[in-house]
Amino acid sequence: MQRDELITPQLASVLRPWFAGITVGAQPVIHDAPAVLEQPDHAVTLTWRVGSADPHDIVIMGPRTRARYHPGRPGRDCLQLRFRPGRAAGFLRLPVRELADRAVTATDLDSEPFAAFVQSVADSGLRNAPQSHAARLRSLVAALPVAPSSPHDRDALLAEAMTLLSTNDNSARESVRSAARRLNVSERHLRTMFVDGIGLTPSRFVRIDRVRVVLAHIQQNLPAVSVRAGYYDQSHMTAEFHHVMGTTPRAFATRRWPTADGCTTDHH
Repeated sequence: MQRDELITPQLASVLRPWFAGITVGAQPVIHDAPAVLEQPDHAVTLTWRVGSADPHDIVIMGPRTRARYHPGRPGRDCLQLRFRPGRAAGFLRLPVRELADRAVTATDLDSEPFAAFVQSVADSGLRNAPQSHAARLRSLVAALPVAPSSPHDRDALLAEAMTLLSTNDNSARESVRSAARRLNVSERHLRTMFVDGIGLTPSRFVRIDRVRVVLAHIQQNLPAVSVRAGYYDQSHMTAEFHHVMGTTPRAFATRRWPTADGCTTDHH
């Protein structure tokens, strides 16, 4: 299902301050995938899992530093909203540094705003009735707190830092030192901002971003992909990809994936 099928202009105006994107289901990376892949991801996401109508199945998923493989077919029925840089910390009113590689419910996370949000969704009457994704999304939007009319200075700085450190077809990726200098902050401040705002150090962010670029072009010529993703050479790409994905780029592209495991909350 496409984002445009879910979002009206009215919903978009409420979602835009908090979220950068919405997806439905696990998006397949390659055709005929042997399992459901949870890609490494530097974003914090709000997920309503596996088509459940119970709002207590709403989960905050922290950034994933390693891929996970689950039994089944791609396209699982879940609604996932990706927070804008830094906004998860404001939504939860706590630093997100402890969320890396975790998936937590309102009862497992010491966040009164998140608990109140889930309770508000429950009070909307959706809990015991199967609903469409559009209905679920409307209930989520109705429960969202009012976001500031303009981004916090820290969030704007974090978003700019992420742009500088990301692979971009139009410009070369900046080093952490260079990005800090461009933003007129110390490397230590940049690291603290990343850890508190997205739950990862800048170096981990860069590692995940590079692997995601490889995944997006996994069917193409691998030496060329290594250059595009910003690696020193193909062996550097292979080592980093294996660390994050549990297999090499060539093995992944030919569907020789690691053994799939079950999907659980708290760790994902």
